[in-house]
Amino acid sequence: MPPEDPREELLDLRCVGPATADVLAAADVDAAAVESKAVSHADLVEAGVNPGVAARIRREHSLQWSFEGGQDLDRRAEQVRGLHDEEREWVAASYGADDAEADGSGGAAAEEAAWQDRDPSGGGSEAETDTAERDEAAWRDRSWPNGDDSDEAASDEREWREQSTPTPITALDGVDEEAAELLSRAGVTSVRSLATAHVEHVADSLEVPAERVAAWKDAARSAEQFTR
Repeated sequence: MPPEDPREELLDLRCVGPATADVLAAADVDAAAVESKAVSHADLVEAGVNPGVAARIRREHSLQWSFEGGQDLDRRAEQVRGLHDEEREWVAASYGADDAEADGSGGAAAEEAAWQDRDPSGGGSEAETDTAERDEAAWRDRSWPNGDDSDEAASDEREWREQSTPTPITALDGVDEEAAELLSRAGVTSVRSLATAHVEHVADSLEVPAERVAAWKDAARSAEQFTR
């Protein structure tokens, strides 16, 4: 029986078309390398595959972004920055446990969570820190479940919840319900997460023009700066 044509084997893979098969065959990347996850997204792009097509192949076959851990850590930290807990979990799940363990970036979400939990003021004098801690302790002493049902405690709780509620992206000009539903598929559900999103990654995952995502991100960043 004649040996299988490497190009034909590549064409049997999902998300690999004739042009991509030609590029991979010329670079000596065979179907077995993709199926065994011996190549990364960066390897595909370096071989000459279109970055958008490489991203789809990566998702379909659960490939790593890169075998160089530093690049993946920077990429993950940038994507996770500003997301809420549910969105961070979505990002982590989208990469897969094997990916997170292999590139050493599994702790990126935990480190980012710790970064977000720090004092938003960025530090300050010991007196300022003590004052902030006393205010926080006083708020906790007044609030449920410590037994204080006063109107003041309830008001403080409502105020705290209002400040903690993320702003929906439909509050932005140019982002309607249809666009919001589309962005939610990429885990972008708030103005903060849109303002810190990676344009190319979101565009690739949603298969929309990067310019469109960039315009949405600019609107979100302007809104974030206005509210600070």
